[in-house]
Parts: sequence; C-alpha cells; structure tokens
Amino acid sequence: MLAASLVCLIAGVQATTVNPPEFPQLVNESDYIVRAVVKSVTMKLRVMPSGKSMPFSLVELEVKQVIAGKPPVPLILEVLGGKTGGRELSISGAPKMVVGEESILFVQGNGRQIFPLVRMAHGQYPIMKEAATGREYVVRSDGAPLRSVSEVSRPIHTTEGKVALATQATAQAATQALTPDEFVRQIRTNITAPRLLEK
Repeated sequence: MLAASLVCLIAGVQATTVNPPEFPQLVNESDYIVRAVVKSVTMKLRVMPSGKSMPFSLVELEVKQVIAGKPPVPLILEVLGGKTGGRELSISGAPKMVVGEESILFVQGNGRQIFPLVRMAHGQYPIMKEAATGREYVVRSDGAPLRSVSEVSRPIHTTEGKVALATQATAQAATQALTPDEFVRQIRTNITAPRLLEK
C-alpha cells in the first residue's frame, strides 16, 4: 500500500513545473529568510489528508542569522521524502538537505507544503568558502556561483551538471560570486511584504 502511494505521489511531483522567480518574488514570497546550518535530518511518517502515511524528513536548523521575518524557535523544516521499508522517496528537482551545510534559505509553507522553500531549489543558496583565502561566497543550489541577484531567475541545472558547475564556482568565486553579506543587503533592499519587516 505504501509503495503504491509513493509511486502515485512521485508521479505527481515529477509532473510539477517550477517557474524560476525574479529576485523580488523570491524575497517577498518567503514567510521568513534565514542563514542557517543543517544540524540533523531525521525521518517520520506523516498522515496525509487522503489518510495515507508518507515519509517526511525533519531538517533541524541552527539559525545563524535571521535576515527577514520571524522564524519559529527551534526551526525544523518538514520535507517530503526519506527512507522507509527499504525504499527511498525524493522529490525530483528538489535540493538535498545535508548535515553541516550552511545556506541562506527562503522558507515558505513549512508544514503545509511538500518542500518548504520558495520555488523549491530556487529557495536554497549554499555558502562556500575558498580554501586559499577563507573568503565566503554564495552559490545556487546546483553549485553555480551567484554573481548577481538577477541570476536567481535562471533555471536550475540538473544533478548531472552539478559537479561541473561546482568546479566552475570554485574558479570564479574570488572575483565574481556575491559574499553572504552582499546577498543579505540585496535581500533586505528588496523587501516589501509586511510580514518580512516584522521583528
């Protein structure tokens, strides 16, 4: 029964099209925006409105900086997917939440939708560090360097292209990619939603 439910749900998720947002949309569609590190990922079964039980990963975050809005404390994201009964469910096109990874996250609909980031992969911006200089820089969820907030609206590359893009990001980071502080300043400049201005 669970296996059949997973197949049906996966088919529905894979058919979903995610339209890349413009940067102001990314910012203002968020419920809150944080810079955070993934502390742990655990799995639980959640009963859906249909009565079926589905696996969800509970992603516990250590919030380093509240950029906008009022996130709950503690902050635990509920993400559809996980391993159960020897099977693994994942969402096509969604970024992985990896323990120890630090990112700027645009959170939307946590506990209410299957992946609680704005436009899925468009809502995650990992923070990398150059080995030689220690300079921090921001990449997109596919590993490409974020050189300008206008690049937010570009499509996210598939997993197959991620390794090549990560190599490119390393080479370009020192001179081209935004630092986390630069990215945060751009985010705050583009806030218009009242809930994001609440402290």
